[in-house]
Amino acid sequence: MLVLTNGTLIDGTGQKPVEKATVLVEANIIKGARPDIAYPEGAPAIDLGGRVIMPGLIDCHLHLGGFVIDKPGRPVGQVSFLDMFSFVWDYMRNFAKRRRLAIENGVTTIRSAGDNYPHIIKLRDRIESGKLNGPRVFAPGPIFTAPGGHPAGTIYRRNRYIVEHATRQFNNAEATREEVRKLAEGGVDCIKAIYSRTNPMDLAQDVPQLDLGVLEALVDEAYRHNLRTMVHTGSPEETRDAVRAGADSIEHGILPGADATEFSDDIITMMRENGTYYVPTLAIAGANRKEFPKLFAAVKRAVKKLRDSGVSIATGTDSGSPGVVIGKGVHIEMELLVEAGLSPMEAIAAATRNAAGNLGQGHRLGTIEEGKLADIIVVSGNPLEQAGRTGEIEMVIKNGKVLVNRLSNDQIPRA
Repeated sequence: MLVLTNGTLIDGTGQKPVEKATVLVEANIIKGARPDIAYPEGAPAIDLGGRVIMPGLIDCHLHLGGFVIDKPGRPVGQVSFLDMFSFVWDYMRNFAKRRRLAIENGVTTIRSAGDNYPHIIKLRDRIESGKLNGPRVFAPGPIFTAPGGHPAGTIYRRNRYIVEHATRQFNNAEATREEVRKLAEGGVDCIKAIYSRTNPMDLAQDVPQLDLGVLEALVDEAYRHNLRTMVHTGSPEETRDAVRAGADSIEHGILPGADATEFSDDIITMMRENGTYYVPTLAIAGANRKEFPKLFAAVKRAVKKLRDSGVSIATGTDSGSPGVVIGKGVHIEMELLVEAGLSPMEAIAAATRNAAGNLGQGHRLGTIEEGKLADIIVVSGNPLEQAGRTGEIEMVIKNGKVLVNRLSNDQIPRA
């Protein structure tokens, strides 16, 4: 049993903070979170001195296997021999550095948006079993795209191994259904598709786009296997198609080179009525704001317009792409959501409650409530007064285990 006392509770539901709160954890479950909880004498307890207690943060869109995660500003494609060696070394250690970066920054759950399959599934299972420390992983496995589409025909095109293991290229609906069935049997948590012509390597040269009928078949088959779908789009027109097809979340929504950058009212209405989440990946847009200032402004406008219309916003950073570091990216994303017009409390909800809902895990994760898994962070400073104060993390608890403890209290056991 673990008891956190005298904390300021921001529970992720959007409700006002509760002062002098106690959170009681037994095994890996939250048993209570309120000011007047009684707990057994002798139970390990720590007086937080008013520090903020929050749910563990969630990143709904990163790439655990991405290159140059710790070199912000490095242009796409500029990978040195040392970068490659570091990547291979970290890969051989099951991405030990990246797992550590996530946890140290309070990110207890991630959705790795397209990776080497089945390696990512094996890594997920080793973390879940407790053999490795790291964030809880939700993985779609390989990315569905058109033959020659992004990323198979763009950033992966010179690496046949990655193309084979991290993508699936289809232009046939029935073949797509069969592959979704195979991946469901292989244990993926969701399905990701690229529905965009944007070529990040050359904006003047479009790449093949997944056929709409194939996308519709993919979404339908995923639902048959109780798998949620995340669809990468790059323009309002592509977003409209993806929402009509039944995508559970729209990733990016606006990318460099889009002919139009404003979401029309019919798209917004469909997203709200369908319960489609928007994952804007502001962190990667912000990292490239000098090169694409109009894009950055357009994504921020989209966030505010969708929020104002009742569409749920969830955090996703595209960490693993050049310019955004895993773990820290979520705090940047929250800051930029506030810059886009969300309140600090709404930004926290985007990284907790909304993100959990986007993963289909709102019943287990995302808020500090009785019966949910004990994913908790303790923060100094007040994240409601200054965006980004969530980065001042002093304790990280995932699944009831203390993985980070920067507080001076020897009674708290660490995993």
